Amino acid sequence: MEQKVMGIFTAIIVAVAILMSCLLIYVPNMHIIALRIEDSRMMGGRISIMDMLTASDEELMNDDPETRESILKGHQIRLTLPNNVTSAAVSIDNNYVERTINININGIGKDYFQEFPIRGNSENILDVTYASENLVGSISIVLDDVFEVALTSEDEYIYLDFVDPHEIYDYVVAIDAGHGGNVPGATKMGVNEKDIDLDIVLELKKIFESSGKNIGVYYTRTDDSNPSFANRVGLANDLDADLFISIHNNSTASGRMSSISGTEVMYEGGDSTGESKALAEICLDHLLDDLGTKSKGVVVGDEVYIIRMSEVPVALIEVGFMTNEQELKNLTDPDYQHDAAQAIYDAILEYLNKKASGT
Repeated sequence: MEQKVMGIFTAIIVAVAILMSCLLIYVPNMHIIALRIEDSRMMGGRISIMDMLTASDEELMNDDPETRESILKGHQIRLTLPNNVTSAAVSIDNNYVERTINININGIGKDYFQEFPIRGNSENILDVTYASENLVGSISIVLDDVFEVALTSEDEYIYLDFVDPHEIYDYVVAIDAGHGGNVPGATKMGVNEKDIDLDIVLELKKIFESSGKNIGVYYTRTDDSNPSFANRVGLANDLDADLFISIHNNSTASGRMSSISGTEVMYEGGDSTGESKALAEICLDHLLDDLGTKSKGVVVGDEVYIIRMSEVPVALIEVGFMTNEQELKNLTDPDYQHDAAQAIYDAILEYLNKKASGT
């Protein structure tokens, strides 16, 4: 009998040991398991947490300076990370055209802001929305202007600050690739203008990125999208950019292939400072020198929305004619596209240098 009892006792000890071993294995994941269970109970969809931020703003305003400092540490927004989630799980995408900062955090569920309220002030923030799917939380912050976002992490907190690009860069430049998406522009011999425009802009982007210059360059598109005209010129205006360049390619009025060729640059005739025309002339000179194309001159383009509405010096470049067979062949050549981008880059530097020297 005693042996039987001992056997049962031993079996219980072994079972408990096995159970404890399993718990030790899975304890690090218990937070994730709990979140998955909670997520399954909650409805999906993106919700606004702007009221939470506004309430926090009002509360912090009523607090004494030491309390505010202890919470925000001199930053604008504070987010709290749950246990087992580190700053390495945080990624940020800044959609400058839409004035929206998207923050993704791996490992947080739909109840994240119920457990960890957002703290901070709402200056320049129009809305904050949140959604979570498969334990990837997505926070979208809509701003009233174009800002860079700075992220600082300390312990379980991450802090966000929104910074005027002019505080970071010596100069700020806006670059637009014409057309895009379901608006192809001129289409000749199976080639869409939107693709050539984008190819030249992407070459220009490479040149800027390898230049080492402290110039902030903001692009209306770097893919096959089609931002509205208001968003294109709005990006340049909201940035208070030092210049705005839109890259296009030309065609004859009839759209038929012809012998007409050359480079043309449009500017804002309504710019009383003359800076838009000066920028256009510099762009044209560099393109003619580097590409060897014929000059179609600089022309007033105020009938074009993004030129007419620009509040900064603007030049719309028609690199070449897609209705000219040889020029179309050149425009689809990667080396030629690089040369066009290099000419535009050199023109931008010349214009900025002249601006710096006051000439």
